[in-house]
Amino acid sequence: MNHDDTTDDAVGLETQVLWNRLQATADEMYDAAERLAYSFSIREAADASTAVMTADGHAVGLSNQSVPVLSGALSRTTRIVLEEHFPPESLEPGDTVITNDPWIGGGHLSDVVVLNPVFHDGDLVGITGSLGHTDDVGGNRGGWSTDAGQVYEEGLLIPPVKLYEAGERNGVVDDIVRGNVRIPQQALGDLEALRSGNTVGERRLVETIDDYGVGTFDRVSEEILDRSERALRERLADLPDETTEGKIEFTVGDDDIRIEVATTVDGDSLRVDFAGTSAAVDGGVNCPFGNVVTVTEYIVKCMLVPDLPNTDGFFRPIEVTAPEGSVLNCERPAATMARHITYSHAEDALIRALGEVVPESALAEMAGIQLAPFSGADESGEEFIAVGGTAGGFPPSASTDGIPGVFFPYNGQNTPIEMFERYSPLRWEETALVPDSEGAGEHRSGPAMRTTYTNPTDRPVYFSLTSGRADRDPSGFRGGSPGKRATVESSGEDVTPNGPGVLAPGETLTLISASPGGFGDPTERDPERVEADVVRGLVSEERAREVYGYERED
Repeated sequence: MNHDDTTDDAVGLETQVLWNRLQATADEMYDAAERLAYSFSIREAADASTAVMTADGHAVGLSNQSVPVLSGALSRTTRIVLEEHFPPESLEPGDTVITNDPWIGGGHLSDVVVLNPVFHDGDLVGITGSLGHTDDVGGNRGGWSTDAGQVYEEGLLIPPVKLYEAGERNGVVDDIVRGNVRIPQQALGDLEALRSGNTVGERRLVETIDDYGVGTFDRVSEEILDRSERALRERLADLPDETTEGKIEFTVGDDDIRIEVATTVDGDSLRVDFAGTSAAVDGGVNCPFGNVVTVTEYIVKCMLVPDLPNTDGFFRPIEVTAPEGSVLNCERPAATMARHITYSHAEDALIRALGEVVPESALAEMAGIQLAPFSGADESGEEFIAVGGTAGGFPPSASTDGIPGVFFPYNGQNTPIEMFERYSPLRWEETALVPDSEGAGEHRSGPAMRTTYTNPTDRPVYFSLTSGRADRDPSGFRGGSPGKRATVESSGEDVTPNGPGVLAPGETLTLISASPGGFGDPTERDPERVEADVVRGLVSEERAREVYGYERED
């Protein structure tokens, strides 16, 4: 049945129904890719994104499960691929295009983009895309690292190329991948998993067009994008025209880095300028410009129009700039594997700046994430990679306490202990919250998270740590107290919170996340909430007295 002649009275309902259907399609794609993936990061930690896009690469359906920094990347990558590498006339049914180029895709080599063109009656009608973090791309062990000097040290870079051409697998790509990674079945399996998610999306999109017609799909897609754009423009138009600023300084290894941002509301548009940000460094914490664009779009949407589904339309009113050659707009061949440490600080600076305009949406400084990919050979000599780590949690706001153990702003999830131990020879000994480590405030952060790992084998295990907020305590907001910085403890040699290390047989490694700052004066905290924290063991009675002015009632 074709619905191209829908009456005007039903247009709004039809748009919403189709929008929901496209959103559900992106979610189904995500579920398929996640379940079929080989890498811990995709399968267990939810480090992936999926999207249904128009034929010219604009996302009209994005999975709610997607990692924020990867969501906007998919449509941006697709448009670059269409404009500079594979124009629409060069695509045909059965094609699959892949790339992990950091300056085109997700920002570091582990993020692989997989794109499938969708055809209906011989015409290109849309594109389905998946982006996932495959744990093995060669280079440094474990992937994430801060110590590489150039991208060449970080692994295999695949420019945009057809993995499948008219349904036929490109064996040359397979050979190149096999020759450059430690666990080829894992890397190639991830590519197939992401492609499988895309093929699910292809089928669903063709079914949708069969039901509604190409004309209706095109019209509704444009309406979805226009509605999203209008929603943000209307919100911006309600705000005062002004410029506000945010600044963050931090240290990773020997590098002192400064991020500055100015946000300017001008009518119904927003300019976000990172002028004043430090130059790129000789380490793996640099960001390609696409990363700062996508995280900016994410923060703006969350602070201004949080309740609406994601589409490309929200991004139209936002202009983002960053100095060329800076740590937020690095040039080839800068190393980028640990770019999440830097862009999360950019998000904090942006939240501070926008928080002056919409204080009800502001947050205290976040705690970042602490990632620990372990690798080596198990008892049978087989190579493995298993990803552990800690999460600093969701920061507090003007109305709510923070949430501990949440991977914010990453939107990932904790690796289940059972799966970690099934696919690696290590023992995950503990996951626990650390009492008295919260950022105190009228609304407090959650306490820090602690995880402990032991190597029970007779073989060394390698790890590469990337710890956000390891140089200082995250600051509070509007009178809130600082949280706690991330730390690492080892039963063997001293370990730095950012860099490689070896877990010798019998040794134990303990990671303790940072905790966000508090929001508001701690002495203004509701005494009943303080007492509840004491009863739950999150805050000791002594700290409750000293910091919150708590007096126990006998």
